[in-house]
Order: sequence, then structure tokens, then C-alpha cells
Amino acid sequence: KTRTWFTLNLINPKSFGDDLEKVKAMAAVRADGSFLRPYDPLFPSVAAYWSACVNNPLWREHSATVFRGMGEADWDGCHIDYASHYEPCFCAHCEERWKAFAAAHGLAAMALREVPSDVRHGLVLREFRIRCVMDFLALCRDSARAVRPGFAIDGTWHQDSGSVYQWAYGDHFDLMCIEGTTWGPFPPESQQILWLKLAHAMTARQVAMSVTYHLITEDGERRHGRMAPDRARLALCEILSQGAVSWIGLGGPKTGNLLREHAEMVRQVTRTAAALEPQLAAREEMAEVGIVFSARSFLLSGAARRQLFAVGQALMRSHVTFQIHSDVGLTAERLGRCPGTVLLDATALTPEAGEALTGYVAAGGRLFVLGATPRYTPDWQDLAAPPDVLQAPPGKSGVATRTIGGRTVWYRLGGSDAGSRLGAAQNVVLNQAAPAPLAIEGESKALNVSGSPDSDYALYVDITYQDGSNLWGQVATFATRTHDWEFSRFLIQPEKPVRSANVHVLFRNHSGTAWFRKVRFGVWDPERQEIVQNRLGDGLTPRGGKAYAAGEGQDAALGTWGPYADGFEVEEIAGEGPTIKVTSDTAQLEVTPMHEPDAGLSQGVIKLLEPILPTPRLLTVEGSGASSVFVDVSACPGGVLLQFLNYNAELRPDLPELEQQKLERALPVEGLRVTLAPRDGRRLGRLRLKVPGEADADLTTDGQSFALPRLGVYAAVVAEWR
Repeated sequence: KTRTWFTLNLINPKSFGDDLEKVKAMAAVRADGSFLRPYDPLFPSVAAYWSACVNNPLWREHSATVFRGMGEADWDGCHIDYASHYEPCFCAHCEERWKAFAAAHGLAAMALREVPSDVRHGLVLREFRIRCVMDFLALCRDSARAVRPGFAIDGTWHQDSGSVYQWAYGDHFDLMCIEGTTWGPFPPESQQILWLKLAHAMTARQVAMSVTYHLITEDGERRHGRMAPDRARLALCEILSQGAVSWIGLGGPKTGNLLREHAEMVRQVTRTAAALEPQLAAREEMAEVGIVFSARSFLLSGAARRQLFAVGQALMRSHVTFQIHSDVGLTAERLGRCPGTVLLDATALTPEAGEALTGYVAAGGRLFVLGATPRYTPDWQDLAAPPDVLQAPPGKSGVATRTIGGRTVWYRLGGSDAGSRLGAAQNVVLNQAAPAPLAIEGESKALNVSGSPDSDYALYVDITYQDGSNLWGQVATFATRTHDWEFSRFLIQPEKPVRSANVHVLFRNHSGTAWFRKVRFGVWDPERQEIVQNRLGDGLTPRGGKAYAAGEGQDAALGTWGPYADGFEVEEIAGEGPTIKVTSDTAQLEVTPMHEPDAGLSQGVIKLLEPILPTPRLLTVEGSGASSVFVDVSACPGGVLLQFLNYNAELRPDLPELEQQKLERALPVEGLRVTLAPRDGRRLGRLRLKVPGEADADLTTDGQSFALPRLGVYAAVVAEWR
């Protein structure tokens, strides 16, 4: 298949003879009447372009013409970049569409600039912006299909709530091009399985396409990196195991198509995938536990995402088979495929899902309400009362139960799992006349900090350029767990003169305690390899506490650290002076690294869910290293497909990129014992082992169990029923 490229709202003036009047007639408009201009740090050249409005009839007709031309040129499809960009345009065309949308949702007429910030107005407006993009994407595809039936489109989506909303509520695309499918770092430290499963669960027939990159920080710069062969093999096998596809060979800017570097490995994996196509194409997950995900609840809070990864990885490690359900169009019959069900954050659960869960419990299904219970109607008004089965009993924490119609329902009380939001912030005015490199640096130490290194435990900078555009999320990250003072630095390369910067010390979505000191920010001198002049002051003003003046040798004049979100404490350490301290002991569901032995967090989740887990289990996997092996179990014509992914690995993030590539490796697992015990009593017959790069082999079975002598990165076992 051949596909071409289009950008949702990017206007290249050259396409219009550099006639800026034509360009401005299609451009998106800010609330102050100025024009929106695009910015992409990976592709700075887009700054020469303009941002179009997807509701503008001139841009819509231009785009429809372009797509009709694609169909006439016999393209099979098109990738549409920026498909999750919901630009806040305030032009007359957006105002007209908003008036109709607001009225349909029971809101009084008002201009976009006058929309209040309460939950109802804010969420209706957010849905409006997303729906406008969905409508535009449908226009593009329909225009091409009028000429070439079957023309397919995909868009660039992410792990954001708007993308998931599009998948759950739209039929305007054919392929989901997803940038970032892991919780944290590249596999095997994290995994792509859960987000690929979620993408497929949200849609009726569309295929997920992974755009997960191996990101590294080296010499203060974060960029796409190359990867060791075993890491590339695992990532590719994850994608193929879910019936998904890969984007440009797992590469990115400055790396190109990484699969060319591992050409023989790629041939081996794709040959195995081709051999498994009959099973992969017809597979249906054999699941003991269902996980219900609500796309509209995700619009309100990130809790569902954290819950999905924490619960999903715990089930993966414990070899409890599961499947994910969308709450859109959910039925009791679909839920009834699994004896146990976990309901994630349900703040804006669909009414049909409430009915489905009620019927599921009445039929004997075991329900665990893990997240918040329903609060909002479909038009974002306060819900009078949630369905009876979703009304949690009183209490602040722990697990409680209710008996409803003779059936027990379990509830986790307290905590939204949106995570902690702690830190300090300081604004710096730079007023650059010309762009100059900047740097953020500092030290942190940690005590029992949960999770993996990410931008939520970091020094974090948001840049505002002189023209009003922004560069978000420039971060220097720190290691998690427990460690002494660690230095981190990140170099920022502005493409335009900088007006100001918001500098943060962040501690979000982690538990534990962290301290920060010696935080510096300013213009970077590449020759001297240092910040020319620190632009941050050292005063500390925590919320609700006394103010701390700068200590000896510190700068008292430039500025003061104020609270970010829920703020910070100050701890005076002997010989160090006052330091910024943040502590979160909120009971959260933690997401743990996949490549290391379970630290007990996953088992904590399993213990929490124990009341709904079936006994005996469908699947048992025993042997050294088994907790870092995931087994995907699917029914297929005449039998079952078991796919094994091994996350045990030796990683060296402390080394430079090329040395990492040479030394990082998977750790094979030997002597696994696998038992499969379906509820209907069926027994295993012939077993065929398929490993990329190896000849197929037969395995012996006693009807329920078999031995897997050695597992490298991936293996598939095609089993026939007796």
C-alpha cells in the first residue's frame, strides 16, 4: 500500500503563491485577534508556516481538493499529521459552529472568549474542539473516497485524552498512528502492550501503529537514540503480537529508519509474523479479567491512565489474562466473557456502561470499582445519583464491599490516582534580542521515590518566545528509588528570541520524598560549558509556611521560589542551608519497571484485586524470571495462540549511547513451565513452537502443561485442542 502526507492545519504560504492575504483568510485566530503560528522543536522549519482553522470554509475546500487529487493520483491513503492538535481558534467560523454546539448541549449562547471556566462549560468546549477536528478528518477521507473508494487515512495521536476520545467516538480514520505507547522509557524498561490493547479496544476495526521512540539524554540534550538489537527486537515483537504495525522502523529525527540497522532481525520477526497471520488475524483474547476504560472520564483526569498501567502491568507480571473494554456501547453480555471486572476512573461513565455493569453483577459477575464513581451526565451536568452498583459505601480509604441483590461488589475508597502535584516555581524574564542557548541544572536526592525517571520528577522549563508562541516541557530528570545528591542538566536550544521562562521544580505522580538544591537557569556558554549567569533567585516561600531568605553564597535579589500546585516544604540540612523538600505518601497504584524483579508493588495490586480473580487460574507460568515474562493468550481457529515476551534485561543507561547499544541485552529465561487450564475443560493437543530466526519445533504436553526450554525475547506457541 502507498500513502502520502498531509498536515491537518499547517499552511505553507508557497502553496498559495506567497499571497499572505489568502493565507490570513484561512488562518486560526487567537482570542486577542492575532494569528496562530505553529512551532515544533523537532522540526523548527515549521515556524515559517501558518496555522489554519479546521472550520474555515476556504481551508476546508482547499483540503478537500487536495484529497480528491490524492484519490485521482491513485494513492491508497494518507497520513495526517497534527491530528490531535485542538487549536483554540476564535474566528467567526468557530464562533458560528460553537453557537450551534453549545445550544445542542443545553448551554446559553455566548462567545468563545466568554466561556466560563467551570467544569460543565470547560468540558463541553473541549469536546467541541475535538469534534471539529474529527469532522475535518472525516471531510478529508470522504473527499478522497469520492474518487477512490477504500482510501484510508491515519493521524498522529498520542496518549492524551483527546486522542482516546477520537478513537472511542469516531469512525473517521483507518489506522491509529500513536506517538508514545509506553508508560515511561523504551522497552524492556516499560512496555507497549497496554496502550496498543487500549487503542484496539476503543475502536471497532482500526489498527494501531506504534511510534514509540528510544529517547536518551546525553551531554545535556534529549534526543531520539539508536538501540541495542535486543531492545529493537522486543519492541517490534510487542507491536506484531498485538496485530499492530510499526512506524518508520522505530526511528525518528537524526536516527532515520532504525530497522535498517537490524535488517536481518527484522526479516526474522516479520517472517514469523507472516507465518502467524492466520492466528493473529482471527485471534480473540482469552481473558479472566475485564478492564473498563472511560474515554470521557479521561478528559477530566489522568487517573484512568495510571490505573490502567498499574493494574495492567500487575496482571501481566502475574500471568492473569485480561482484556480492555471501552465504556462506549458496552453491554453486560460483553462483560460476561470475564468472571472478574475492574472499573477504572468512571467520573463521566456512559449511561450504557452503568446499565451493563448493573446487569453484569446481577448475572454473577465480580466487580471491583477501582476509581472514582460517576458524577456527570453526558452533557456534563451533575448526575443525580450513579447506578446502585456504583455507589461506593462511606469511608476514606481501604477496600469496602456492598451486597446488591445477593451479589458482592468491591470498592477501593479514597484517592483519585491522578497522583501528587508538588513543587516550586519561579518566573524569569530574559527579553532576548536574538536566540541563545539556555540550560537548566540542579541537584536532587531521593528517598523511596516510586516509578521510573520521567518529566514528573524533574527540573522543568516552559519557554515563551517574544512573538508569544511557546516551547513546552524542557526537562532535566533524576533517577527514582533512593539515592544521594544527583546532578542533572538539560540544554535548551531556542529557535527564536525568548521573552520569559517559567522554571519549575516538579514532583508529580510519584510517591516518596525528594529534595532539590543548587538549581540554576540561564544562558549557556558552549565553550566554557557552563551557565553564564544564573537567573534564578534562592529565596523560598512555601505555602502556609515562613519565608526563607537566600543563604550565604546564594542570590537574594533575582527571585523567590513560590509554590507550584500543592507546594513544597523547606528543610534545612546542616552545611547545606534550606532545601526544597517534597513528600507524597498518597496511596497510589504504582507503575513499576518491567525488566527488573517485582519490588512487591505489583503483588500489592494483585492482593487488592484478589476478590475478583478466578481460582484456579487459566494460566500459570513457573520458573526463574517468570514475573518479567508476559504471555498473551488468544483463541484462534481450532486452538489457542500463546505469545511470550521476555522483559528480563541488562540495561546500561549510565553509559553513552553507542556503548549502551553494544552492551544492553536481553537475559534469556530457561526452564519455564506453562499450564493452561480453560474453564470448559478443553485439553491441549499438538504444540508448535515458533521463534524468529529459528526452525519451528514441536513441544510435548500432558494436555494441560508444557515446558518452554529457553525464551530469548519472543516465542509463539500455536496449540491445537485435542
